[in-house]
Amino acid sequence: MTKAARALGESTPTVSRRINDLERELGTKLFLRSKRGVELTPAGQRLKDVVLQMQGLVDTVGDQIAHDDISAQGAIKLKASDGIGPYWIARHLPHFHQKLPNVQIELDVGMAEHEVVDREADLAIVFEQPTHPEIISQPLGTLHYICYASKDYIAKHGQPSNLYEFKKHKLLMHTDYVHQVERWSSYVKQVKEAIDYSTITNSSTALTTLCEYGGGIAVLPTYVSLISPDLVPLALPPAAPIQFWITYTERVRRSPAGMVALDWLLSIFNSSDYPHFGDDFVHPDHVPPSKSQAPAPALSGVIPQLT
Repeated sequence: MTKAARALGESTPTVSRRINDLERELGTKLFLRSKRGVELTPAGQRLKDVVLQMQGLVDTVGDQIAHDDISAQGAIKLKASDGIGPYWIARHLPHFHQKLPNVQIELDVGMAEHEVVDREADLAIVFEQPTHPEIISQPLGTLHYICYASKDYIAKHGQPSNLYEFKKHKLLMHTDYVHQVERWSSYVKQVKEAIDYSTITNSSTALTTLCEYGGGIAVLPTYVSLISPDLVPLALPPAAPIQFWITYTERVRRSPAGMVALDWLLSIFNSSDYPHFGDDFVHPDHVPPSKSQAPAPALSGVIPQLT
């Protein structure tokens, strides 16, 4: 139930209440509840089969009209943070424009909150689920932060295997991480309190460059392994899972260009293709090789921004 609530962007009590309402309306029990969790009743299984058939019909209709997407046109302003925007979204844009050459994407880099309500953006990625009544939000993914170091740094200083050893190393931090510490694991909170930072910066570019050039150990999201394969993910507990949402308003739902852009965004953060953005933490060393390749090569001389 908790996983279903997370996938829907709702609270667990809300999902439970809606299931109860549906069972009351249908006049039958759909789930059996026990200490082990919930499982479908025969009626629930029949309902699931019907829903899957309906979904199949929807998919068929979508396939039949998909060719009309090419007619979508217009400008869509997308706001995203200084890591997800410039490096993850930007590297997918060429493929998007191959399929939809008449949709212009204006990528605005920065932290977003209520921009979609103020019409400062059509789509915006946020790190707190919005409560504004005009904002529609969908879970887009989860960033899982772990410690990375360069091969040169490890060759010179070794790897910390526990909190005590961490005190001997240089830690590189982003200012946004400092503000997110209440969402970190207790392990990383202890690290933060026990050692001094070598460098704190508000630039993901500076953070990653420092790490790549042997400046210390940096806390970075796991998808850095896709775009900076020379950085080594350390065998330490994960720091934090930070969920993020895509937000928009009813205005975008009425826009063909807005909807194709939304569908595209959902696809490039699909955890089936990119486990790094899934709800569950997967260490980069355990990601299947077929899913360990970035969608496009990095440009020469460009350092990724990762926050």
